[in-house]
Amino acid sequence: MNLPPWLLNSLTASAEVSERQVFFVMGCQKSGTTWVQRLLDGHPHVCCGGEGHFGDVAGPILERAVKTYNDLPKTNASFGGQDLLSLVRLFADRILAGYLAGSENPKAVTALGDKTPETALTVPIMDALYPGARYIHIIRDGRDGAVSGWAHLQRLGTADRFKTFADYAAYFAEHHWVPYITAARRAGTALKDRYLELRYEQLHAEPKVHARRLLEFLGVDAADEHVAACVEAAAFSRVSKGRRRGEEDRSSHFRKGIVGDWANHFDRDALGRFEAATRGMLRELDYTDAQAVTSIS
Repeated sequence: MNLPPWLLNSLTASAEVSERQVFFVMGCQKSGTTWVQRLLDGHPHVCCGGEGHFGDVAGPILERAVKTYNDLPKTNASFGGQDLLSLVRLFADRILAGYLAGSENPKAVTALGDKTPETALTVPIMDALYPGARYIHIIRDGRDGAVSGWAHLQRLGTADRFKTFADYAAYFAEHHWVPYITAARRAGTALKDRYLELRYEQLHAEPKVHARRLLEFLGVDAADEHVAACVEAAAFSRVSKGRRRGEEDRSSHFRKGIVGDWANHFDRDALGRFEAATRGMLRELDYTDAQAVTSIS
């Protein structure tokens, strides 16, 4: 029996994905995951798209569909856990293959990835779907992340969900920064050499050093010309259409591009509430700066 074209396309997509090193870029929102995605996508043998939301959106939706089917009294068959995994994997393969098809030279790509911040919360699920996948976890000072997140909400016109910036900063720490980092680091201990943790501030200070580290982690050519091309592909002046780091545009996703801007936005109330909500994680990650703190009114 001949297979219909749509099924052949699906099988082809899965084959194309399985032939490549799959990887995931993850981290709390506003931590630089988009920066890393663009950097990696600047390499001729890497394709990184986003955001697929395989584990946090597609998985639960398909799980509910399977449960609904299984609960119907008129069905005699039922789906099990492996059946659900196969459905999510087919879904994800089609998305990843779409990234590949849209790349400049699909045949040259050996490392194929997705950038979804929420993968930080679903690594065990993703690792069941893609055994052998690699994970890049980006961590940024949560105070800078909160400032960036607040500007994002203002840009969308939804900042009025919170009475003050201090309210938002505490919320961001408790519901985003701490749980994302905690979950990703816990999963990383089991992944061992398939997990790479990178600080936003490290990449900012030495972009070529850490771009090379990322490329070597993915097993692609990390020659000087490739490192330089990746750094240039993600340069702030490029993605911001000509602005230099520090030149703010609050209407842009790439607002300012600097480290430590939080000290210009936090007052003592916001800082105290943020620190309390992190339950010691700021100190654990060594994000302490006494000089900046004492300058806050």
